[in-house]
Amino acid sequence: MFTICYVSSAKPGITPDELEELFAITEKNNSASNITGLLLYQSGKFLQVLEGDEELLKNLFSIIEQDSRHNNIFVILKQKCEHRIFENYISRFSIVNSKEELKTVEIYLNQIEDTPNLRYIKGLLEPFLL
Repeated sequence: MFTICYVSSAKPGITPDELEELFAITEKNNSASNITGLLLYQSGKFLQVLEGDEELLKNLFSIIEQDSRHNNIFVILKQKCEHRIFENYISRFSIVNSKEELKTVEIYLNQIEDTPNLRYIKGLLEPFLL
């Protein structure tokens, strides 16, 4: 099992229709490839967690890095993991409304040993709270 987690900045002026299209494509492709995780959008920022086969995720992330809908990609995690945290999510697209809803992401980060700068990384998640 492998995981990749990153934050990025949405392109200026991204529209709700573009976000919906992104969600639909993400959900369809990730479900078909047995990739779990979630995709969050808030205030011009994306946070995505991906879990699945290492080779698939590395190839997918290469495509993600080239996507013109975002830039300033900052990789939080890109490593092997013992098990899926988001197995029931199948790449959800969500706006986090409370710290309670953010706990799953924190559980995800905490389950991975030797996470460098975990406190800083958790600070990156704060913009996703309304």
